[in-house]
Amino acid sequence: MTRLARVWVLVPLGIGGCALYDVQTPEQPAVSMPDAWSTSLEGTESIDRWWTAFDDEALDKLVEEAVRGNQSLRQAWARMAQASAQAGISAAPLLPEVNLRSTQARRSMVHYNRDDTFTVQGTHYDTSVVVGLGLSWEIDIWRRIHNTAQAAVLAAEASRADVESTALALTGQVADVWFTIRAQGELLDVLGEQIRVSEALLESVEYRFANGLTTSLPVLQQRQQLEAVRARVPLVEARLATSLNALATLLGRTPQALDATQVQTTLPQLPPFPDLGTPADLLLRRPDLRSRQRLLASADHAVAAAIAAMLPAIRFTLDADLHYGQWGGPVLANSASIGGSLFQPIFDADRRGLEVVRQEAIVQERLAAFSQTFLTATREVEDAFEQEYWQQELLAEIALQTDIARSQLSEAHLQYTEGVAEYLDVISAIQTLQSLQREDVEARRQLLVYRANLYLALGGRWMESLEQPFVEGERSLHEVGEKESS
Repeated sequence: MTRLARVWVLVPLGIGGCALYDVQTPEQPAVSMPDAWSTSLEGTESIDRWWTAFDDEALDKLVEEAVRGNQSLRQAWARMAQASAQAGISAAPLLPEVNLRSTQARRSMVHYNRDDTFTVQGTHYDTSVVVGLGLSWEIDIWRRIHNTAQAAVLAAEASRADVESTALALTGQVADVWFTIRAQGELLDVLGEQIRVSEALLESVEYRFANGLTTSLPVLQQRQQLEAVRARVPLVEARLATSLNALATLLGRTPQALDATQVQTTLPQLPPFPDLGTPADLLLRRPDLRSRQRLLASADHAVAAAIAAMLPAIRFTLDADLHYGQWGGPVLANSASIGGSLFQPIFDADRRGLEVVRQEAIVQERLAAFSQTFLTATREVEDAFEQEYWQQELLAEIALQTDIARSQLSEAHLQYTEGVAEYLDVISAIQTLQSLQREDVEARRQLLVYRANLYLALGGRWMESLEQPFVEGERSLHEVGEKESS
């Protein structure tokens, strides 16, 4: 059956009140959904505002400021405003459109003499004014306008979910940068202590050299080791400075406007393991999944609108005019007209039929995107707690190696002072110990990042209460407009 034939089959069904297209958007992705996560760990609590679990007042304030001032989030708010306006534009044809029109004309008439010469005998003027009111309305018998408007409303809801997704990702970015900043502060303290230890060892070997108890080689070796530690300080300082610049950008500030004097120099402790819930909970807690589902529903309504566009359109018009003219005396008249029109596509090279096919393909594409986003979300949760588990194993190994390296350094230094071992053994031991100390700081920072990734993968509901903030200029203009209107 051709598409044109299908249209004429649908016509009596539509007149009889039957739906042309049954919009039934899936609420769940087209993949199997597991009942539980693969981990056997049981969480002790469920936290919505996840960053508060780290019990860091500075981080709490930074997140709040970023949600208010971040420019990427403001862009998401602006896109949502555009989508909301588009939803209103799409719904406008559901109501009649009324227009007021007015025309005014002034004419002159020149009278000539009887012998048809151009001698002017006199000039008269005529003024006419027409004021009219027009109304037009398409009767949405096939619900084409309704489905178009509903598709736009769902797209606006998806845009709102995108705002929430941007806000959620922003909290993760702030926490990541903040953990990096605190790690660099702690690393600077570690390097400072390592420099003091290395300087003490240098004083020891210099004393032995000055008293003829050793050669100059241990002195040179220890000086090299000390300078190697000092050389790490500029790298850490650079990373600290660039991380502070990144934090300022996330907050919506310039780097010069950020006060870096309050940076803490220790990393926070890892919070208790959270309650993971079930994979199905992600559909409610992950805004990216809600966005995908709304876009899928929007596409489904667009299919219904495309099918309705193949059917007859009925339009109703009403016009009323008031005429006023003056030609030797005032004349007042009025007129009115009412009418309707029927528009039925007959041949359009199958453009409307192909539009239905295109919209159906969009539905399939968005269903696959919704399903893929769910699979990605479940993978992110699984990856996060697997990474956290093995990172804790790594930290345990680092702690064990650190204890061994500390004992090794003590024994190597003792044997060197007794003349049993070479100073190179001391150098090797202290380099190993100091490397493990620095590695411990970075490993603990990475553990916190993995926990933050787990919180982000689980999503949350706190974003639903977000309201669009004003920047200072916008607030001033808004207040001025309110004062003028009052």
